Amino acid sequence: MLAIYRWFSPLYDALFCPFLPFTLRWRLFALQPIVLLTNTIQYFSSWGDNGTVVWIPLRTSGLSVRAIIFIPPESSLPRINKGIHLNIHGGGFLGGLPEGNTQFCRKVAAENGCVVVSTSYRYAPRYTFPAAHEDVQDVADWMIQNAETLWGADPRLLTVSGFSAGGNLALGVAQRLHGSEFCVKASVTFYAPVDLRLPPWEKPKPPGFPAKDPLEFLLPLMDAYAGPGRQRNLENTLLHPILADIKSLPRNMLFVVPTVDILLHEQTLFIRRLEEEATVINRQIAQSTEYMGKKPSEGIALGPYQIKSMFFDDQIHGWLEVPSIFIDSKVRDQVFEDAVHFLGDIHTSEVEQQG
Repeated sequence: MLAIYRWFSPLYDALFCPFLPFTLRWRLFALQPIVLLTNTIQYFSSWGDNGTVVWIPLRTSGLSVRAIIFIPPESSLPRINKGIHLNIHGGGFLGGLPEGNTQFCRKVAAENGCVVVSTSYRYAPRYTFPAAHEDVQDVADWMIQNAETLWGADPRLLTVSGFSAGGNLALGVAQRLHGSEFCVKASVTFYAPVDLRLPPWEKPKPPGFPAKDPLEFLLPLMDAYAGPGRQRNLENTLLHPILADIKSLPRNMLFVVPTVDILLHEQTLFIRRLEEEATVINRQIAQSTEYMGKKPSEGIALGPYQIKSMFFDDQIHGWLEVPSIFIDSKVRDQVFEDAVHFLGDIHTSEVEQQG
């Protein structure tokens, strides 16, 4: 039943969720063939390269969520502590499969020697904010609690990544773990929505965006997660990371941004603000004697803030996840390579500091 639901959730919700309005119900019927197609592509494109499927119990809801664990090959394990990495797939908060990010997750595990957990979560419109945020936080807590016993990994070496909606959720995890021993050391987000205060149809369209979007009729569904509670959550930084204090976010952040995307404006504003604030904080750190000779165990977060971004002209939202025959796969490979190296450099730095 659970496997069927993952593939036919729009149809199931349209038929068996009586509280949904008709304006969403008919759109779910229209969405079903698209979900079936994308799930098929994601699942079979990773065929033979999958990790281990697990069901992680969720404390918040009492349910379980499907995730995939990628264990690094023995030859890639570092001589000292290996870390853990949480990846969260996209899908407009409406669906998606952890298999969709297999190529990236495999690369993180193999090249950085990290144990990678690629997780799913509850989907809209059946579940709205904060359901998905609670789910991924429960997964992060489960990873932290089990890292040492299950994989011999250090839960203090935690990094995160997310694609599209998953990027929003990844930054939420970072905020909730801020100030703890297990704070997120680095994040990589791919075309993440960071400001959901506006519905999709009101977001500014960038140059080159099609005058008529053939999938425009699905936009109300894309707002089904944030929309119902928008007014009472206008200042919620979990839903709108663009409002978050830089000190509640990872000290090391990489943003991958396509320019033909309605999310370009908000991501650009977010990145520029973080860059400006990081410059000020880094200058203060350089001039402060408080940080000299300190270790992370003494409660001092070492090192400057590092805000990096990569903008890609003429690329659309989700372009890294489409089949290779439709894009320049060499560009995608290079993006993943740069992202993995970014995470790997942070991991190495953290291990050296803790040593």
